[in-house]
Amino acid sequence: MQRGGAMRIRGAVVVLLCCLSAPGFGQTLGLNAPELFDRAMNALIGSGAGRSDATALDYLHRSADLGYAPAQVVLGYFYETGRIVAQEPIQALDWYRKAAEQDDQLAEWLVGRIIYSGEEPPRDLNAASFWLQKAANHNDPFGEYLLGKIRMERQDYVAAAYYLRKAAMQGLPQAQFQLGRLLEQGRGIPEDKFEAYTWLLLSSQAGNPAVAMDLQSLESDLGSTQVEQAKSRARELQAATARSVAARGCTGWPGEFKDIPVPPPPYLQRFCR
Repeated sequence: MQRGGAMRIRGAVVVLLCCLSAPGFGQTLGLNAPELFDRAMNALIGSGAGRSDATALDYLHRSADLGYAPAQVVLGYFYETGRIVAQEPIQALDWYRKAAEQDDQLAEWLVGRIIYSGEEPPRDLNAASFWLQKAANHNDPFGEYLLGKIRMERQDYVAAAYYLRKAAMQGLPQAQFQLGRLLEQGRGIPEDKFEAYTWLLLSSQAGNPAVAMDLQSLESDLGSTQVEQAKSRARELQAATARSVAARGCTGWPGEFKDIPVPPPPYLQRFCR
């Protein structure tokens, strides 16, 4: 019995030593959710052996399963875009929602965006508004902009103008365009073609080509003197409303300024909270 017991102990030690020497063992032992997330992000960048989408995905799932909101949002991004995993909008919405339920600002507008766009039916404007309002409560420009779009769809132009102005002040050219149109048409706010021209010009300077016809029409209405004054006013506003200034790093990805913005990529997401 003593000999058998000794052999069993020796065998257990051999197995343990084999496990300890196995690749990767011990590297994640005892890591908490933020540390797992950091390892995932490290695995996504760089080149050579240190870069591995499979390793990143494994770490992300471990971190997300522990309830870490940034990991849940990155997983949602990958499932929405189809990068490194198969595109699954339902999975994306599920992971975004898990983070949003922890009051994650970025996740809140991403949940609202998916529901609003109808990317994952049903297109429920009440549900979309619920999540977008949470993001807007954090002064998030994308939440404010999309909330303004919903209010316009519901013909609540007073509320639409309120939210669009907040987003426009944070440099979203699509919000500046929509606000300018409301001012031009006098919907929800008093008609003000001078201010409309100012916001449309800011949107144009940010690279929005959709405003050209409105600007030409307003130039005819305002006359050269007021147009020059509006241009000066736009230059003054630009110092505070340029996206590169207002965004504090949460800017610069393709699709950011679409009518329905696309989500920021993982390497920028930390600037968007």
